[in-house]
Amino acid sequence: MSTQHPVITQAIVIGMGEVGARIKKALTASGVDVVPVTRETNWDIAENDPSAPRIICVREEALQGVLNRLKAIPSRLIVAVPNGWIKPDLEHFEDATRGLIWFTSKGDFFRQLRPSPFSGPLAEILVPALARGGLSVQALNAADFDRADADKMGFNCVVGLPLAVHRVSLGAYLKDHRDEAEALFSESVTVCAAAAGAEIDSEWWPQFLESVAELDWVATSKAKALDYRNGAVVRLGREFGIPTPVNDRLLKNA
Repeated sequence: MSTQHPVITQAIVIGMGEVGARIKKALTASGVDVVPVTRETNWDIAENDPSAPRIICVREEALQGVLNRLKAIPSRLIVAVPNGWIKPDLEHFEDATRGLIWFTSKGDFFRQLRPSPFSGPLAEILVPALARGGLSVQALNAADFDRADADKMGFNCVVGLPLAVHRVSLGAYLKDHRDEAEALFSESVTVCAAAAGAEIDSEWWPQFLESVAELDWVATSKAKALDYRNGAVVRLGREFGIPTPVNDRLLKNA
């Protein structure tokens, strides 16, 4: 006798930027009926549908506003995939599912850097659907996800603020400021791992370098979401008594 596993048949994807569009495409390809929600459209469905998962794909700064609109929705129906340190925003959504996006999508450019992990009540049905739709994904338990979260924060803190401060591409930054980049990565993952109660892996930095091998061209003139990335590292560093001199200096020059 075969064991039937639960499947996802409907989903509401909130935020139709690059991440939301890719997730919608993958779910649709796997046979899921997807309702896309933008700033102006389909909020009546997002706020009232009794059973469909809400996959939140907005930027970090917009997450709290979305959660406020979904406060009447059971947290078990929430899937949050924004970058950055979003744990405080999810404080009252204890049963929410988390995802960490490890693909880069810029128009026609699309690269999956690593499998994107998900953890929480909906991971069991969401991961198979996304995989059928062509995304590289994996389900993790809570402890392993916390480790992955700290690791991804190292990525977020390097691929952003220092590029804006030094006005260089990622490739040039890693070539000309390698020591700073490694120190920035190290203090960021150290702080976030301490905050998450997770262990650090010495392979995270080599894996970071491998992950960004095709992203030499990435650049930014203005760092985004600093309160959720480098700024969060500095705040957490103070809370846990861990110095963050590289983040401090870069933030002062931002």
